[in-house]
Amino acid sequence: MAEVVQLIGLAYITGGDRDVIEAAEPRETFAEKKSIRQSEYYQAFANSLRPTATFVIWLEEYRGENRLIHRDIAYEIIRTYEAGNRRIELVCQALDDVQTNLSRMRDEVEIWHNEMVENEIDEQMPHATRLCIVPASIEHKGGGSAEGDGVIETTTLLTVIIRYREGITLDMFLMIDGSRYDIRYIEDPYNRHHTLVLTVERVVP
Repeated sequence: MAEVVQLIGLAYITGGDRDVIEAAEPRETFAEKKSIRQSEYYQAFANSLRPTATFVIWLEEYRGENRLIHRDIAYEIIRTYEAGNRRIELVCQALDDVQTNLSRMRDEVEIWHNEMVENEIDEQMPHATRLCIVPASIEHKGGGSAEGDGVIETTTLLTVIIRYREGITLDMFLMIDGSRYDIRYIEDPYNRHHTLVLTVERVVP
């Protein structure tokens, strides 16, 4: 039985030193909800995806949207298949389960790097400069404390997911809510050039 769904497109906008994610106005259409096929589930699971529903709509109604809303539940469209008879299947994952896409990037981080500048006596000195502000997904991964030479250091580890960007290196750092986090690891999942997963660390003596 066909029901009303909303389709929403997301656009990643780069402008100046700040990137933003903008959502288009929702479009309503009719869709038939179907269960996920077992073969589809295991294929998606192998790629760290968790499909929960398939929606079938007319092919001409789909314009490449990223998100679908059905009965007040938001989904990310993770795959599409043309099903014949001018129909297309939208394989969806509940938005709260999505880990590496634009929909999860609900925070912002600042990316900083050091530039060499001349000081008043013509010496080259590193100077911290903000490169850009980007949308991000931030997850606390833990931390701890240790004592050395009578000083207690507290460590905080975060996983930060941003859209793939050329030129991010380990000598850069992030500013998050006014605190500096050094980049320890950089991962490009499956070498897809879709997102970057940054493991960052803050150490407070």
